[in-house]
Amino acid sequence: MVKMIDRMIDAVKRKQSSAIVSFLSRNQTARKIYGMYSRTWRKNDFSIPDIRPIAVRKSPYDFERINLLLPSINREHFFGGTYTALKLFEEIAQKVNEDCKIRLIITNAPPDKEALAKFHHYPLSSMNEDNDSKRQLIFLRNDGKQSVFVTRNDKFIASAWWTAYRSQKIIEQQAKLYGQEGYKMIYIIQDFEPGFYNWSSCFALAESTYQSKIPTIAVFNSSLLKDYFRERNYVFIKDYFFEPQLNECLKQSIDRNNKRRKKKIIIYGRPSVDRNCFPMIIEALREWVLLQPVPDEWQLTSVGEKHSEIDLGNGIGLKSLGKLPLSEYAELLSESAIGVSLMVSPHPSYPPLEMAHSGLLTLTNSHANKDLSKFHENVVSLRVLTPSAVAAALLKLTEKFAADPTVGMKGKSFMPYYTDNSRQFPFLDDLIASWQ
Repeated sequence: MVKMIDRMIDAVKRKQSSAIVSFLSRNQTARKIYGMYSRTWRKNDFSIPDIRPIAVRKSPYDFERINLLLPSINREHFFGGTYTALKLFEEIAQKVNEDCKIRLIITNAPPDKEALAKFHHYPLSSMNEDNDSKRQLIFLRNDGKQSVFVTRNDKFIASAWWTAYRSQKIIEQQAKLYGQEGYKMIYIIQDFEPGFYNWSSCFALAESTYQSKIPTIAVFNSSLLKDYFRERNYVFIKDYFFEPQLNECLKQSIDRNNKRRKKKIIIYGRPSVDRNCFPMIIEALREWVLLQPVPDEWQLTSVGEKHSEIDLGNGIGLKSLGKLPLSEYAELLSESAIGVSLMVSPHPSYPPLEMAHSGLLTLTNSHANKDLSKFHENVVSLRVLTPSAVAAALLKLTEKFAADPTVGMKGKSFMPYYTDNSRQFPFLDDLIASWQ
């Protein structure tokens, strides 16, 4: 058991939290030991593994190469942000000259067999030598002993704050190594990431990546997020934005969906992600169970991250399906009535938009300049977020559905671009020209 806990502490440092939450939710003894060990670790280990230095080595080649730094490509970490970053990366790669190489640099979780099979078109390369393959994948351990081969013409794209921090450090070394200034970085910004932390070292480090001396081209996931940054006076040499678009698998499911809706409530449940307010949802559901005249008529299901079943009172439980394959998630949405997805962030978030466009009456929250009720008729967006407010709003939605089980399918979208997957990044030509 102790060895298991030691591995879990190490996993915390690598940000592999979903597996930890799943294990702890099933084992009370482990929770107690983990609490003791994690407190000890916090007292005695003050390192930040995500920013440990990556040394740069001169490559024997001189070709142009585009690099995307990603925390992980494993299925349990593969959410909408990772998918979007990869999509943008590959579309950029298609636009540049045909001789350009492309490389994925994984910074946190080592790719497992499933991930390597899925990304077979990116052969795993040794850290000990560079090669001239069209595509490469490398994994950098967070031990401060890693180095990466860099050509004079390597370019870098960051996908999260710690990959941006490391990209900036790599570019600084690249400039010294080749005696060449003016290297620019593309930074895909998909949330205000300092908000992932308390006011702390990581808050300051995340914010520092928006204020780097490296000339940075920002690509924002949504106009809402771009406006949020501009209101707070963060300045980049160029900035672009793209709006959220519905995943093609979910779109196909909606296009052929004519199912009769059941009394199912879908919760976007991610206990390890603070901004998704899982404890708030649980407290709200406990209040809703007391308000709802016949709660046992409703089936409550949590998706997103696996956790143990939670007793909500009056014999009602919240069951967890964890992270579902897209096809199963689409099927669940097609037969459900109501969705609940909270996120304290200026980013619009994918789940509430997916729920609303799939015909679910959807309960979410507003934050700063974000109000998703302006995006779809099915969305109720709470400005003041408390368990009582969530419970009361959920009660109204269940009553609305009971009065008309087809009401969600009648809801209209105010996002004409959301289901148009023909071109998500119309700014690509200008972006690439700005990067040269």
